[in-house]
Amino acid sequence: VNPGGQVWNVRVGRKHHAPYGVFEGMTIFDAGAKIGQAAIGYIPTDQEWRFVNIYEDTATSMRSLVEGIDKSGFSRDEPWRLTGSSLPEHETFFFYLQRICNHCTYPGCLAACPRKAIYKRPEDGIV
Repeated sequence: VNPGGQVWNVRVGRKHHAPYGVFEGMTIFDAGAKIGQAAIGYIPTDQEWRFVNIYEDTATSMRSLVEGIDKSGFSRDEPWRLTGSSLPEHETFFFYLQRICNHCTYPGCLAACPRKAIYKRPEDGIV
């Protein structure tokens, strides 16, 4: 599945441009336009655009779900009524750990890792 030879045209012989190139091929939007179909997707509603990160870092527990009160002190039945006046204490610590693309030609994380905990597999190049 490589319509039109989707490759990066890397200019050979220009070492200062080594990791860069020009994409030659069709994107999903180009391919859809060529056959008269649009790319699959939908336009998000105003609600989805407006509040994309709501409760992204809220830690909830089973007890709060049963009682109908989340950690911020708001009741799910009456969201406008505040049931407490202090900031909640998170019982759980968590953070977002981004997955890297795992296919860099010149991975900066590999060169920057002081403990050599990151490596590139020789058989397929995955970092």
